[in-house]
Amino acid sequence: MSQSNKPARQLTPQITAPDKKQLSKLQQEFNRKTEQIEQLKQELATRRKSINQAQKRIEKELRPIIEQQLERRVELANLLDEAYPLPIFSYREKEKLAAFIENITFDLISNYEREDMIALHDKYADFTYAERSVFSAEEQDEIGTDEEPTLEDAFDDLDDFERIQAELDWEQEQREREKQSRQKSRKTKAQLAKEAQAKAELSNISKASRRVYTELAKQLHPDKELDETKRTWKEEAMKRVTQAYHHDDFFELLRLQMEFMQEQGQALSTMPNEQLQYYVQILSDQVEELKAELQEYSSGPNAGFYTRFCGTTKQMDQKFKSAKENLNQELEQLKQNLRTLQDPQMIKVLLK
Repeated sequence: MSQSNKPARQLTPQITAPDKKQLSKLQQEFNRKTEQIEQLKQELATRRKSINQAQKRIEKELRPIIEQQLERRVELANLLDEAYPLPIFSYREKEKLAAFIENITFDLISNYEREDMIALHDKYADFTYAERSVFSAEEQDEIGTDEEPTLEDAFDDLDDFERIQAELDWEQEQREREKQSRQKSRKTKAQLAKEAQAKAELSNISKASRRVYTELAKQLHPDKELDETKRTWKEEAMKRVTQAYHHDDFFELLRLQMEFMQEQGQALSTMPNEQLQYYVQILSDQVEELKAELQEYSSGPNAGFYTRFCGTTKQMDQKFKSAKENLNQELEQLKQNLRTLQDPQMIKVLLK
């Protein structure tokens, strides 16, 4: 296999002592930090992969059942609409029936974008859907951003199958705002007294990344390489270096620097203590950033979704099996309700 076809090596930057000498405390700390970052990155990658798999499985396995349920709910709203004019209903029963139709159609429109239900909603509602949307926007402006509604509060009144769709939409919309809010909170609690220092550390990360990037860019510049095999390797390596630099991923730049140094027969143990101490501080900052990112899966906008649908393959299989069973049971109940309510007398029973 040619060098250009070799898979990219995933090396954790580690300092090894020459001639079996003991590493200094600073060198040991460097190794601990890089190991910690590698573990955190692997755990984050595992969780991201699990979420991606769960989202795909929802579309493939759960969404079709949810769509069937939505169609049955549309049928239910139309069935009640047809029954409304019948003389067997009292004035008070008609009021309840109108409210029932309004609630069903409003949910279908607002949570599932069933705009074909707007006309039916407006037929029974005191305010049209467009008017309610304006009122809702005005109320949100008055509330402001100090008291954000929680996911649980927003979906307390929804059925289980509705909540799946609504949560997905909510999480997508809230993710960026949650991240910004979390960063602001973290800064307020942990960094307010050290604002200037925090900015200096952020600048240091960028400077350290730029320093490593500049060194690697000079060494890996493919235009100066005459050997075709080495040129191909350098082109691929340079792509990875540039990507890591643009993401300000100092650890990944160190990994690539280590890979290049090993290609050149060099060792990290030759790194001066001053530079090593500087790198340890930058790595410590990156550890904290990764820990905060990992914490999002426990307390951030993905926490509920992750708990409900993600995990190991076995755990996900069990969770999706349970979710499908519940959704199918509710679908069958909806079908049964539709059959029962074909009789207007049963609608009267429902309204009591």
